[in-house]
Amino acid sequence: MRHAHPLRTAARLLAGLALAALAALPAWPAAAHSDDTSRTATAAAAAPELLIGQSTRAAWDDFQSYGQDADGGSVYYELRRGDWVGDNHRAFATTVAERGGTVQVGISWKDNPPGFTGGDENAKAARSRAVTAEIAAGGHTASLDRLLAFTDAYPAARFKLRLDYEVSSFYHCTDASCSSYKNAFGRLAAHLDARSRAHNLEYVFHPVRGEFEAMYPGDAAVDWMGVSVFAHELCLPIHDRGYLYNGTPPQNYDIAASQCRNAYIGTDAYGNPAAVWRNFDHDGNVLKLVKFARDHGKPVVLSEAGLMNFTADGATTDGIEQVRAEQWVKRLFSLMNYRGPIPNLPGEHDLRGVIRSVVYIGLDFRYGWDGVDDGGFDFAPDTTWFVDGRLSRYGPARAAFCQGLAANGFTARCR
Repeated sequence: MRHAHPLRTAARLLAGLALAALAALPAWPAAAHSDDTSRTATAAAAAPELLIGQSTRAAWDDFQSYGQDADGGSVYYELRRGDWVGDNHRAFATTVAERGGTVQVGISWKDNPPGFTGGDENAKAARSRAVTAEIAAGGHTASLDRLLAFTDAYPAARFKLRLDYEVSSFYHCTDASCSSYKNAFGRLAAHLDARSRAHNLEYVFHPVRGEFEAMYPGDAAVDWMGVSVFAHELCLPIHDRGYLYNGTPPQNYDIAASQCRNAYIGTDAYGNPAAVWRNFDHDGNVLKLVKFARDHGKPVVLSEAGLMNFTADGATTDGIEQVRAEQWVKRLFSLMNYRGPIPNLPGEHDLRGVIRSVVYIGLDFRYGWDGVDDGGFDFAPDTTWFVDGRLSRYGPARAAFCQGLAANGFTARCR
């Protein structure tokens, strides 16, 4: 989506002014989008986006070796420091923004919560939940000043802002209703819209797979639904050190059993409603999230998608497993065109056209989250949990990726 939505922006600006006047109130007063229908129609009509990489331009450069015209990339910003996670994130965001492209920004507080001084994961999660409540009450907004200055400096660019990413009740909810995260999302969106001069911001709700409905901040605040897609989400086996995650040697593994086996509500031989079992190529929670987005008139961005956990050769640690990589790519695009049953739901469901943006990370994950062999954080050399996800390394997978771009109407194409 490359068009500003002035009615939506005006609605959020008014909501933001109301919030400023009522800062003592903990609840976020949802304002209806007056342009939801037109915005959704615009998203459905536009070509889907391809965003490449996260944190550095390494994946962008890899795609440029065989492709062209990607729409943008993905980076991270940290609420605690009020700055980009690193100089490479800012540099990559600048590269994309200068082109007038789309920058997905993960605004993080769960991974490094403001005020967290140390402790185990439970202590960190407790502080993250407290920070979420503080944001809902109007706190921590000054930490966004540097980001706002950046987005205003590039009015031709579009910014998809994930208000934290892979959000979950463990890190973000202070009660069963998860009002803390819902209100925090609304507060941040209103604050950013009220202060944005370029009005080039869109807001992404990116939950873990199973908690999208319970944590949903509401139609008025959300522009995009986000989801991560790695191995399990496409019902592929997870390997580590040549073994399946459950300890099964790959030579004893039936690939058909790697698919997600679930029941859905179909009919028996007599036409009566009945549970029907089948193997799925896509995780049931992902399908339900896409359906939820469709039902709420929201497009979906695959906010994190990449090859991980898929090599079946215990002697190979570079991630080269051509058949599995090709299978992963084909299932990625089949998710964009899914029409069929959904586990534990009745009937057939047409989810085609709901996914409008794909972030293919495309990094060599053996060298950490930035994919750069710089002597920094690396994964163990004998693990195949994190592998080389650069499509330039996988002939069949790259060909399937190029075919998928063309068949689905992406502007980005292969040379």
